Amino acid sequence: MSFASFIDELRRFGAAIWPDLKKVGGAVLGEIVRGVDAVVKSAKQFVNDVVTNYTKDKRVPPKTAREQAERDLQEVNEEILHLRQRYRDQGGLNSQQKRRWQDLKAKRDEINKELSAIDQVVTATELTDQEHDIKPVHIDNANAQILQYHVGQNTFNKICQCRRPMVLQWDRRKQTAELNDFFWGCSGYYIELNGKRACCHVEQLTPSDLDLFANLNRPEFKLNSLTLTRETINPVKAKRIRQALDSIRDKHASKSLGIAVYRCPIHGESLRLRRKRESSGQLLDEYFLGCPRWLPGNHGCNFIVKLKSAAQISSVLDREQGLGVLNV
Repeated sequence: MSFASFIDELRRFGAAIWPDLKKVGGAVLGEIVRGVDAVVKSAKQFVNDVVTNYTKDKRVPPKTAREQAERDLQEVNEEILHLRQRYRDQGGLNSQQKRRWQDLKAKRDEINKELSAIDQVVTATELTDQEHDIKPVHIDNANAQILQYHVGQNTFNKICQCRRPMVLQWDRRKQTAELNDFFWGCSGYYIELNGKRACCHVEQLTPSDLDLFANLNRPEFKLNSLTLTRETINPVKAKRIRQALDSIRDKHASKSLGIAVYRCPIHGESLRLRRKRESSGQLLDEYFLGCPRWLPGNHGCNFIVKLKSAAQISSVLDREQGLGVLNV
């Protein structure tokens, strides 16, 4: 089986789990009707099919394959940016360079398909491994921090009218989010075409988006947003959180890899944790996740996920160190 055929088969397996629902990070939206048992059963079958095919074709496991795919993607993006800079400097490209640019963009699309398929395998594995912790929950203002925890994470099956992927977002002017602060935003907002944003389309969450399955076995989910915020910005606690975040930031810089569940919707690479050079001194306005294709002078990718809530910081800590803000 060719590599392209293998990835297509992997995506076909995934379609059995995510046919008409959305997934954000490790959470599944709109699945209350089917129930936890049905979702876990589908996930187990998916994982078994994938493992069987990986073994048969002697391929590396998904998590290892993901890191290699990310490395390949970095090389492709770097060459694309080099050609783009040459286009700016020279006012154009020769025919050979144009062909190379098109080949690179096609290769990037294929790698992104691979990463998308691998991410679905990893999510299904998490659902299987954590089946006793996965619970149904309806999101309201009292537990909005659960939805806020997943803001900016990889989303499947939420596509804009322009066919680009959409991203779960919230009104970042507010420290404590309520339901009407959340929305779906098109990733085209972060792409400039002829000096204009490619797409600014937004959509409100549907009622089914407020029903989800998630691992609720986190102490942060036991508190409401306001209490969680107060606990997080406590000076003693905030100092320990900063130390933990700086450690993660240093790791991302040294490994040139970010957090797999947060991925740039334009370039596909995992986002890196960064700290503002200048900030207000408030923990909830100090750190953000950024695309590694950012360049000075607004020449690179400007996709970022601002960490302006305790729930989002907890998500980063949990993914990288296995501890949320309350246990740091």
